[in-house]
Amino acid sequence: MPIPPITRELANVPLLASLTRKELQDAARLFALRSYPKDAIVSTEGDRVEYFNVILSGNVQAFWRDDGGHQLKLGVDGPGDHFPDVALSGEPALASHIAVGDLRLASIRFTDLKQLLRRHPHVAVVLLMDVVARLRRLLGRTKTLTMEDVYGRVVKLILGRADEADGKHEVERLTHAEIGQRVGATREMVGRVLRDLARGGYIRAARGRLVIVRRPPSRW
Repeated sequence: MPIPPITRELANVPLLASLTRKELQDAARLFALRSYPKDAIVSTEGDRVEYFNVILSGNVQAFWRDDGGHQLKLGVDGPGDHFPDVALSGEPALASHIAVGDLRLASIRFTDLKQLLRRHPHVAVVLLMDVVARLRRLLGRTKTLTMEDVYGRVVKLILGRADEADGKHEVERLTHAEIGQRVGATREMVGRVLRDLARGGYIRAARGRLVIVRRPPSRW
């Protein structure tokens, strides 16, 4: 008997890697395939989410948005990742998620997921470790946002995204608004930091990219 496509795709998901072929086929019946185009909102902060989603292809961006429309990007999840973990308890989602490009998901109702975890405790352990790892990453980002000033966050972002090319470290050019969304600052503040760095001889613009001339100080 041929293996259904969703079963083959779920076999590549780390969360379910420990299941036997028969167990995976049984589990696959609980999942539904869902597709979203680029920029589609997959879940919204504050809503009670009914499904736990495993990413089969594409990427999803988690973000917060305040009443003024300001947005803070929290991170991108890709194939094999899952969301929204924080809704496992039945509480409302704590972040919104948007499709970065064309997105394909395998979705399972939370009630079915809990039954699956009871039948396969080893899957529950993998999920627990994944959730802990994601929590550590979120806490690290939160510490950066709360303990560092805007200058420090902008510099950390630039250095973290730098690629070496022809002996130079360059960063893909981002708009001030995009940088602000990543570091939790207004585009005006970001523009001020970048102008100061340019005047100080630390960065310069070239061919639509930022070139790091010399490493900026950790504090201004």
